[in-house]
Amino acid sequence: MRIIIINDSKEDMVALRRLFAAFDPSVEVTEHDPEQVGRPEQGFHWNLYDLLVIKEQLGGTESGLAWLALFSFETELPPTIMLAAEDNMFVASKVAEMPATAYVLESAFNSETLPGVLQSLGVYERLAGKPDPLEGSLYERDKKIFGDLATYEGEVDNGYKFVRLIGQGAHSRVYLAERLEDQLTLVLKIMDLQSIDDATVTQRFAQEAALLAEIDSPYVVKFYGHDFTPKYGYIAVEFFTRGDLKQRIENGVSLEEALLYTLNIAFGLEAIHTRNIVHRDLKPGNIMFRSDDSLALADFGISKHLGGSWDLTKTGSILGTLNYLSPEQGLGQKVDLRTDLYGLGMIMYEMLTGEKAYHASSPGALVYQHLYADVPTLPTDLAKFQSIVDHLLAKDPADRYQSASELVVNLQPHCVGL
Repeated sequence: MRIIIINDSKEDMVALRRLFAAFDPSVEVTEHDPEQVGRPEQGFHWNLYDLLVIKEQLGGTESGLAWLALFSFETELPPTIMLAAEDNMFVASKVAEMPATAYVLESAFNSETLPGVLQSLGVYERLAGKPDPLEGSLYERDKKIFGDLATYEGEVDNGYKFVRLIGQGAHSRVYLAERLEDQLTLVLKIMDLQSIDDATVTQRFAQEAALLAEIDSPYVVKFYGHDFTPKYGYIAVEFFTRGDLKQRIENGVSLEEALLYTLNIAFGLEAIHTRNIVHRDLKPGNIMFRSDDSLALADFGISKHLGGSWDLTKTGSILGTLNYLSPEQGLGQKVDLRTDLYGLGMIMYEMLTGEKAYHASSPGALVYQHLYADVPTLPTDLAKFQSIVDHLLAKDPADRYQSASELVVNLQPHCVGL
């Protein structure tokens, strides 16, 4: 059974993964974090999954019910479980009108109730009559990409073994894979260029590979290679075994860890800014940890090379994640290296307090706070770090630290002995 979970809490993701694994050890779970990757786009391959589990409230400003309505309008969904923290009769009544969809309270969803919920949704009957999509054309086509690349001008060795699908977008899929020559576990992002009408999507994918190829730093995701043909493209990067910073913040980060993580992220920003690369989407979900607990910046999908020949951002467009969006991004203005420092300020505040700096009931209200709300005040016992937070979260980039190196100089005295 293949399950996709849409949930903004890493802790919930882990609990659900364990629940399903205990029920069926062969289950395959794909985690879709809306804060990390946004809403699944039109063209998303829902048929790859036998069950969808979605949280009622996503990220504080997004409605799981609204997402379900949109998804079901576009295509047929797999049997679906909507998990709610509290009983909401309106949402429950709307879910009841949807085919093969169950409204379940999180407190009542456990190993005892799970079999009955699956039975009521007809999951077992669906599994019995459904061909395995990963044995069909889509999966086989992705595997064939490497064969095509291997023969395309003889530049790429077809030396990868697919392990499992771990994520997807409208035009790309992400696989956990093994490099056969040394049994290295890595991540392969594959894009079917033939299915894309918007040239910007293809250019962003190519630019992500080009930017990663420029960077060689222990504080940035390791790049293993890429290639493109007129039909396909792929990027190979390292696989992180110890998760991301978002999950650590949810579980609680100590003061020493918060300072050390902030310093290491600043080192990563130094490395990319030296290359005139702006990340543009710095957030806890893009800060990853290796098996030795070292930290690295990841996901350069919307990054930008300042002064480069490609500028793929339309004037007035907003790119980034709302909780960590700089004021200039919120206004759709040009960004520079100081944009990433604002994102780091939001992350630092969240690590120190366990809370996001700004809260709002809608995306527009959240952008408004980034633009006009006062910089939040740290608790009294953390007051000595207020000046650093103030300089990182200044509304005007001219009032922020002007470089990651300047931040490092101001932060390092607090990190002595860590």
